[in-house]
Amino acid sequence: MSTTGQRNGQKAQDSSSLKATRPERFFLIAAAACDGAIAVLHVYIISQGAWAYRWFGAGEAMATMAQEGSWIPALITSGIVVAALVAAAYYLSAAGLLPKPPLLRLGLFAVAAVYTLRGAFLFPALLIIRPISPFDVWTSLISLTIGLIHLAGAGLYWRRSRNRAR
Repeated sequence: MSTTGQRNGQKAQDSSSLKATRPERFFLIAAAACDGAIAVLHVYIISQGAWAYRWFGAGEAMATMAQEGSWIPALITSGIVVAALVAAAYYLSAAGLLPKPPLLRLGLFAVAAVYTLRGAFLFPALLIIRPISPFDVWTSLISLTIGLIHLAGAGLYWRRSRNRAR
């Protein structure tokens, strides 16, 4: 085999090792889907106004500002939309569906940490704060679940990228 053939064969082998495994890809795409759903939910909240801010637990201050026509609730909620879309892009990138952004591994774990820690705060809160509303319990459990999905995808991506570097 010629040197060029060996290089091309080696290049093909290297590029196939860059592909995500089936479980990794599943968790990365599931995490991105969760982020997309969160973005859509927050766009819906902006479009519906004060009652949606109240119902989804944003607090009376945000709901009152929205009811009074303030742009602040929409601006803050738009920031959440943008953050969720950026998170989705990072996870889709790790799955090989988008170009690689800067600090990919760090970004994956940062997003996973935000969701997981948000959900995990339920447990100390159960010990300290009484009573806790059913809304707070459910949103914490949802955040924890989403965080664990993100953490699984990030961990599998980290393992593959670390093995590739060896």
